[in-house]
Amino acid sequence: MKVKPMSHPAPLLLRRSLLLASAAALAACGGIPLTSLPRLAQLSGQLLEADPAQFMVALQVDARVVPPPGAVPLLHIQLKPKVEGAFAPVDRKLPLALTTATSATLGLDAPGPGRRWLVYSLPPATQAELKKVQATVKQAQAQPGYQRGGTLALGVEQKDLAVTDPALARTKWSTWMQVKQSEGFFEVWNGTPEEIRKLAEAKR
Repeated sequence: MKVKPMSHPAPLLLRRSLLLASAAALAACGGIPLTSLPRLAQLSGQLLEADPAQFMVALQVDARVVPPPGAVPLLHIQLKPKVEGAFAPVDRKLPLALTTATSATLGLDAPGPGRRWLVYSLPPATQAELKKVQATVKQAQAQPGYQRGGTLALGVEQKDLAVTDPALARTKWSTWMQVKQSEGFFEVWNGTPEEIRKLAEAKR
């Protein structure tokens, strides 16, 4: 997804206009489906123009998975100048909230035996925050200093959701994202809770 997985050891970079190294990422990245790369390459630009009310994250997990109380995914947005001081950096983590909408009404396939969907959207307060971040990033892009380059990183941090139960540590965990309702969900990462925790530890 920036396409620069923020916690991937070998990130992919997409060079865009104005010398911006643009990428979209998962904070717990590792297994990015090759079929998703075209969508991920467009993600940074799409998210900056997106309606926050349409942004959603769906996790397909083992049916026994119960997220810890209060644990939710975080939409992580970072904009860093290549040259310090060229423009004000942005580093924000915006919390999502579990939605009551069913996977069927959202266009997600049935999860299959022993599986379930956990679907998250941006609550109104976070939608307002994302609009502010979108405006801040666009303002930075319009500044003369932006011409000197920078990195835009977009990620979904989900380490707090990764269960620690040894029986579930190596069960399949698949992360899907929707930016525009008309385009639906696409898979951005797959792995296990154990891999999510290991990647999170490696970032420390």
